[in-house]
Amino acid sequence: MTKKTLLIILIFTCSLSYGQYDWTPGKVILKNGQTLKGLLKIPRVTIGLLSIPKSKLEYKKDKKGKKKKFDKTQVDKVYFGTSNPNVGYYEYVPISNKRMALFKLIRNGKVKLYMRTIKVGVNTGFQNQKKVKKRKEYYIIRENEKKATRVLRDWDGLSIGNLRSFKNYMKKYFSDCPNIVTYIKNDLYEDFDIAQIVDDYNLLCE
Repeated sequence: MTKKTLLIILIFTCSLSYGQYDWTPGKVILKNGQTLKGLLKIPRVTIGLLSIPKSKLEYKKDKKGKKKKFDKTQVDKVYFGTSNPNVGYYEYVPISNKRMALFKLIRNGKVKLYMRTIKVGVNTGFQNQKKVKKRKEYYIIRENEKKATRVLRDWDGLSIGNLRSFKNYMKKYFSDCPNIVTYIKNDLYEDFDIAQIVDDYNLLCE
């Protein structure tokens, strides 16, 4: 996968996912088996802003409908504009021992790759004013792990972090698959191409 192709995919994914922080047509499947179709709004994560963190999914049948809220104990999957039962939906993912958050599933398999968009307050340097920027975060988790690990962040399509540290962590995390380690050592991946690494691991490694 070329860097240009990956960038197009990430931009398209972001444009689809960011709209879900406002009222958007979709459906939620609850853990009791009930399916609700209507308008949904996933909780928005903010950093460095004066706001109260939200963790509940909001639902109403139509624009004039009564708003209901569902939490991690009730929600199984959330779908926006996708009919694929295996990828592209939102679900609650553990990110610490006591906290779960809604993420979009980007890759499915032995290792899952998730993405979320957060709002970050950034100082402008003028009279303590802040502007709001969007940041995407990518997490991975194995089937036997208790919580997901953040592996990548980016601002406006540009990855944040040290490439060497990213590659070293990828070699350690996927050390059970010699092929992946060799590919990373030989620079066969585009910079920060976590999606392709996860794809190859799920395809090639037992």
